[in-house]
Amino acid sequence: MPDMPPFPKSRVSQSTPFSSTGLDYLGPLITKSNGENSKRWICLFTCLVTRAIHLEVINDMTTEEFLYAFRRFISARGTPSTIISDNATQFKLGSETLKSVWNHVIKSEDVQNFTMNKGLCWKFITELAPWMGGFYERLVGVVKRSLRKSLNKRLITDVQMRTIIKEIEAVVNSRPLIYVGEDINSKITLTPSHFLMLNPTTGIPDVDFDLDDPDYSPLESSKEKLLKAWKKGQKLLDSFWNLWRNEYLLSLRERTQTKLKSCRVQSSFLPQIGDVVLIKDNLPRSTWRMGRIVKLISSNDGEIRSAKVQVSTGLILGRPLNLLYPLELDCHTENKEVKKFDKDQVSIARPKRLSAEIAKRKLNRYYSNKYFILRWISWISYYVFDS
Repeated sequence: MPDMPPFPKSRVSQSTPFSSTGLDYLGPLITKSNGENSKRWICLFTCLVTRAIHLEVINDMTTEEFLYAFRRFISARGTPSTIISDNATQFKLGSETLKSVWNHVIKSEDVQNFTMNKGLCWKFITELAPWMGGFYERLVGVVKRSLRKSLNKRLITDVQMRTIIKEIEAVVNSRPLIYVGEDINSKITLTPSHFLMLNPTTGIPDVDFDLDDPDYSPLESSKEKLLKAWKKGQKLLDSFWNLWRNEYLLSLRERTQTKLKSCRVQSSFLPQIGDVVLIKDNLPRSTWRMGRIVKLISSNDGEIRSAKVQVSTGLILGRPLNLLYPLELDCHTENKEVKKFDKDQVSIARPKRLSAEIAKRKLNRYYSNKYFILRWISWISYYVFDS
């Protein structure tokens, strides 16, 4: 497998919140309804740019329920331009029935017609490759942990469930993305809520007018007040986007993991169309299916990380390369190109955050001074006791 690709353009380009959205389900959750226990699911929408989330509670896994939840999301957050979701085979909810229902919900004709009428672009990640949807899988884990801490094993009603879900949404959207300033003890942090509302706690603060102020106009019209409030909001949003661009984006370059977790032994040959491979599955190795590669899928950086494989039944599956195992005896092995990595390749210098550089210098200065003081104390003690 090649190294991890760079972030896609939609992840690092400034845009309105939820223009590029990830979608996933989590659940089921048990609630009390009319004296009976009922199952409820949560539909999670997350923004690629601001990392904000929007949660909707749905009653079942039908297409109609999903469309209602999707319409509520559009009414609250606006119409997205791109939606990214998985293919439902990755849902580890312990039920194959749920997977087939979800596959019917997302790929049904009604849903696709609705998205085409809205001008949406729906993208599906490769099957059995959850790391390709890590930007929403990570937040699914955060929401699950919040639910577990809030509810534990208590059984609640539908109204309580909807209230708790919205409170969890507010808490997750208030999490700090990055600290702002030279010191990590700075109390100024950038959160997803800053891009969703002007004041994430109390709304727009009231202005205290001073009657002695020469610029105070007692006959100011409501139109002028609205324009001033709107301009103030635009200035706040511009400052938040500047922090997002200068601090948060540069912090994304500081990630250390560049390789996917895979087996220790890997093939050194590039896959080709027509190769016969074994398809890894959660079954004994002797029962793995065999297939032929019919299409290689290139990522945004031009590297091949997944392929379309046709099995004996004629079904075409999408699989990442780390789940495809070439046969030991392959007539095309001699004609394949060996993938080589140029270790002498000159690395491109990436810009770093100013606050990170200042914090690094402060830490180096602190430890160097501490080391000097310890050396000085040891030297004094040695001189006093030995003399």
